[in-house]
Amino acid sequence: METQLNAISKIVQARREKLGLTQEELAEKLGISTPTLQFIEQKRRYPSLPLLFYICAYLGLKVEIR
Repeated sequence: METQLNAISKIVQARREKLGLTQEELAEKLGISTPTLQFIEQKRRYPSLPLLFYICAYLGLKVEIR
């Protein structure tokens, strides 16, 4: 079973790549460090809830809370 962190990581990375953004470009647009985004995409760090909402809003993703 895929963990939430795996799902978040895959979705963020796939959407970023679909939009043609590098990690550096997206991190700059979000106002976070590149290593922070890298840790999220590498499944090494959960984003905070506010950051997750911000990332999703910027990438045009919908957040569903169950």
